[in-house]
Amino acid sequence: MTDTDRLITKYSKIANSLIGRIESGEFPPGSKLPSLRKICLFEECNLSTAVEAFGILQERGFISGRERSGYFVLPRPELYPKYKLEKPVRVSNPSVPEEVSSLMSELADPGFIPFGAAVPDPQFLPYSSLQKSYKKSLKDSQVYKYSDAAGILELRKKIAIRSSGKERRVRPEEVFITLGCSEAAFLALSLSTKPGDKVAVESPLHFVLYQILSELKLKAIEIPTDPLTGLDLQSYVSVIKKESPKFLITIPTFSNPSGSLMPLGSKKELLKISSKYGVKILEDDIYGDLQHNGDIRPSSLLSLDTEGIVTQVSSLSKSVNPGLRIGWMISDQIRVENARRLRLVEAISLPAIPQLAASYFIGSLAHERHLREFRRRLGGLVLSYADSFLEYFPKGTKVAIPKGGFLLWIELPKGKDSRILRFQAAKKKISLVPGNLFSLSGKYVNNFRINAGVLMGPKVISAIQTLGKIAKEI
Repeated sequence: MTDTDRLITKYSKIANSLIGRIESGEFPPGSKLPSLRKICLFEECNLSTAVEAFGILQERGFISGRERSGYFVLPRPELYPKYKLEKPVRVSNPSVPEEVSSLMSELADPGFIPFGAAVPDPQFLPYSSLQKSYKKSLKDSQVYKYSDAAGILELRKKIAIRSSGKERRVRPEEVFITLGCSEAAFLALSLSTKPGDKVAVESPLHFVLYQILSELKLKAIEIPTDPLTGLDLQSYVSVIKKESPKFLITIPTFSNPSGSLMPLGSKKELLKISSKYGVKILEDDIYGDLQHNGDIRPSSLLSLDTEGIVTQVSSLSKSVNPGLRIGWMISDQIRVENARRLRLVEAISLPAIPQLAASYFIGSLAHERHLREFRRRLGGLVLSYADSFLEYFPKGTKVAIPKGGFLLWIELPKGKDSRILRFQAAKKKISLVPGNLFSLSGKYVNNFRINAGVLMGPKVISAIQTLGKIAKEI
């Protein structure tokens, strides 16, 4: 046996030993593994061998590394939602249930535990750095002028740089500033479609996007997704051949609600398929900066697009501050110019101060430090939430663990109805979003979405315990 063989045998042995301890329950989901230094001490190995062993566990989906926090055990695959990949569903006249209105009222009520709101805990937000950016903006002469209808140029330059990739360089002329991501999505679709057009949508999908489809009177075809890897490409091809949709709406990077991340190879294949059949893509990339592992951001569809078929919408609402109301649409110049003409008629320009503050903050050292710390804390927090729901909810509950963002997509045992859970929870001043709101055809009634971006504390743990008790009774 060579020295290399002995080394491989050593780290494989360590990996298998740790897997056995995880599967036996010694290290339950959400728990932290011993540090690499302790593993070296216990196993009498060097650091590189321990790193290789942990690498095996990561590749096989047993653990997840958290920057400056260590390695944590992930729920096993059997605890992940595995909803059946059903056939695509055509919805000729999309409409959003009336309960969305009452749900939004709950989300705005400060007396509720905000599990339903997809916004980070205020304590994660970079208040001090943003205040400094606001002070700088007040000294800028542009505050006292109308800004460009498409948005302040310096801000558009910053967004263009951060949105570019090796395959696709974004120019400032392709960036249009909006009041958040929802306005960007509405604008992108309204400028590209007409009533009656067919649009393919991944399912489940954020209900605000469904509201836009309804308002624009578009016909939707729901395409099934996998809760871990996103859009099912085989179903997408079948929909294209049968229905000839004009657009695809997708959130390929940390989807809302499932948190799924489409693998890089699948993203490239999606672009090839769409280009081949002439389908344009609307990519919502609002959670793209919030990967949990390291500083390597998953590639967006836009950054991989060499054919000009992707229009991307995003904002700073999830990663920096929802109150800024800074969003954007990145598209071809024709669509941006059309959006500019609409802006000139409707409002002339957006307020300058938030745009300037955002332009001073984006790309700064303070911004990068904030994102690194935010990602690090989110990774551990999401795992803690997942562990708590698996502990307090009925046996058979499943939780999809995202690799980024702060949303959890939870599946109740068969026969449980998340709509009942939501109404019972509201009586206890706890908000959540039932799964049926993420489907135009009313699917996912035993799923619900939770905001795991709320800092843990006694009130939060008590709320999860209360939800678990309700879930067991319904």
